Amino acid sequence: MRPTEAAAPPPDARAEAAPPLDAPAAEPPLLDAPAVEPPLLDARAARIAVDDVVAIDALTVETRGDRVLCAGDAGALFAALSGVPFSAVRRHPQGAAADDAAGAAPGEARVVAGRLAVAGRDVARSAHRAASGAAPLDPPLPLAWTVDAYVGWGARLAGASPRAAADMARAALARVGLAAAGKRALQTLALPERRALVLAQAIAASPAVLIAEDPLAGLDDGAAGFVLAALAGATEGRGALLTAARLDAEGPRGVLARGATDVLVLTGGELAFSGTLAEIAAGGRVYALTVRSHAELLRDELGARGIALRGGPARFTAALPEGATSRDIVLAATRCRAAIVELIPLF
Repeated sequence: MRPTEAAAPPPDARAEAAPPLDAPAAEPPLLDAPAVEPPLLDARAARIAVDDVVAIDALTVETRGDRVLCAGDAGALFAALSGVPFSAVRRHPQGAAADDAAGAAPGEARVVAGRLAVAGRDVARSAHRAASGAAPLDPPLPLAWTVDAYVGWGARLAGASPRAAADMARAALARVGLAAAGKRALQTLALPERRALVLAQAIAASPAVLIAEDPLAGLDDGAAGFVLAALAGATEGRGALLTAARLDAEGPRGVLARGATDVLVLTGGELAFSGTLAEIAAGGRVYALTVRSHAELLRDELGARGIALRGGPARFTAALPEGATSRDIVLAATRCRAAIVELIPLF
């Protein structure tokens, strides 16, 4: 090679040569966006009917966490989510109406309009059933069966083989504190143990979501503590949708409320409150009220008094700040001529 001749760069050197100054910068490689979990409960103007009679209308809510407590008139919602018929007796739990309804057949609750989803799965099409397990309040039990057999059949009905179902039953019973009760007949179980048994069957097939109906209803503190421990084991590692007839800040029910990421209060077929127990407790005493006219004027009037009115269009909750009383609500209604037909303390 002559000294005056420039050597040609090898092919790989030409490929690595710097790009022209005016060339656009190379874009960084795209990274996969993190998966976003759907809300545990997502409703968009959902209408739930029981035997073609509307029980909940225009339900719109999007929960934020994995522990949802639905308090108040949540029976129709549980029935729609679980597929368990809505008992007429539970529609009228007190007084003469209960006697009148005692002979009536339970009704089927269905989503008839709007959208209702559990963990992103459509309830109207029963798509959520494969990902959820239901624990109704005190269902009829085959009292001669053993604990193992009852929970095992829950797994078998979900598609497990007999051998796999037996293993799944033992694991579920251990979670709810009934590991030593497998050979006992169901008729020997006390009420708290039966509540734990129903929870065990609901989680036997390892669903992503547990849906439980008022698991502490009618229990004293000691019995409720046993069921709370069973609930803690049953809900570990999965979402939970729980109902409660009433909302308490103290005692065993307060444990449920304080542990909830989302508290929903349903009254008269409408969502009256959606938030956290801390948001409710920050306002002191909470009232449920039904307003027949001038609700927006009442909202403004109460807001001027430091009282937040939440919900609507007819059913609301009002959290009273320190020093305020129900008299402030009545005075505000009088001032703006709002017709309050119901005013009930929630807690």
